[in-house]
Amino acid sequence: MRTVNKKTTVVVLWVALTLIMFTPATLAYPPDNAAVLYYKAFLLYERNEQMERRLGDLAKGRIGLDETITSYVEKNRNIINIAIDASQTENCDWGINYSEGMNLLIPHLSKMRILARLVITDAKILADQGDYEGALNRCASVLKMGQHVSDGILVEYLVGISLRDLANNCIQSILGNMRPDLETLNWLKSKLLETELDPLAVKAAIITDAESCMADLGLEKKDELLRLLEDGCSASSVPEYISERLKNADEAFFAINTDYWRNLVSEQTAAFDLPYPQGHARLKELSEIPSKAAPENPDATLAVVLTPAVQNLCSVDVRIKTFSNAIRAAVDIYTIKTKTGRLPEALPPNSPLDLFSGRDFEYEKSVDGFILRCRGKDLKEDKIHKYEFKVKR
Repeated sequence: MRTVNKKTTVVVLWVALTLIMFTPATLAYPPDNAAVLYYKAFLLYERNEQMERRLGDLAKGRIGLDETITSYVEKNRNIINIAIDASQTENCDWGINYSEGMNLLIPHLSKMRILARLVITDAKILADQGDYEGALNRCASVLKMGQHVSDGILVEYLVGISLRDLANNCIQSILGNMRPDLETLNWLKSKLLETELDPLAVKAAIITDAESCMADLGLEKKDELLRLLEDGCSASSVPEYISERLKNADEAFFAINTDYWRNLVSEQTAAFDLPYPQGHARLKELSEIPSKAAPENPDATLAVVLTPAVQNLCSVDVRIKTFSNAIRAAVDIYTIKTKTGRLPEALPPNSPLDLFSGRDFEYEKSVDGFILRCRGKDLKEDKIHKYEFKVKR
């Protein structure tokens, strides 16, 4: 719905970069808008899909470092440096007009994934060479890149938190292989706290995403909406009555359906403020209401096809934030180990919480380190998450 082909992407990037760069601040480096540097990196980077897949496999732990990957990273050293410079710039404005609704172009998301994987791979190379401080610096850059992606709409939010997850996994690995020192741990703690002070907000993304679509709904968009439904769904997945109602829709139909959807979004976002188990249950209930109501209530028609599975978004949001909390709690544990020479017997006071349960993590020493285990279940994945941290001997 919001994708563009390669040729259009290149044109959009050139136009966006040109418009952004022709400002009085262009003589300063780095510029006061990180998007300028990210767009520059996008334009200079030469795609290599095979290597990009390998970097993805490396990030997921499916393969290890090798000479081909190391050479590829070195070839893209300039790109990585530009991305790091961008991550150190506070402001990032992509120049996106969210009022474009269904025609909105967001060409930067896939490219930010590529940049982030390049930077994380460089972190892994540095860690392999024993430069743990440099490696953690790269991870901190990716955390900031995730924030720069923005949470304007849901697809941006999801890419943003995926970069945060990427950085967290790398930090977890580095902490387990380095011999921690207090200066590095205190620096890392401050960087992690910066991310917590400016989190990506799923509620805001849901609201903006919905409002962007709502502003674009109307009689003149009827044929386009029908085409999107046909292209995005199998013939059997959309009830025939929905297609018939859309074909016969008038302005009043769109107005009433928009009001119904807006009220539903309001109830959904309110449920995100509940503790996870209750919020997930409420969101699941709300997500099922339109499909149950729509056969008899035409007002719910558009909500059936345009409302995402928000209970899954809730679980993803809590999972990523809980992992971040586990990383922060682990840094405190490593700090105690560094100061005292041994692991603590219990979690430090006021440790970050397991957001699945709203309680402290279950802390357990292991043969080669320690484990932080959630006390509440991830209802989307039907599992209890645990985070294993090694301690360098």
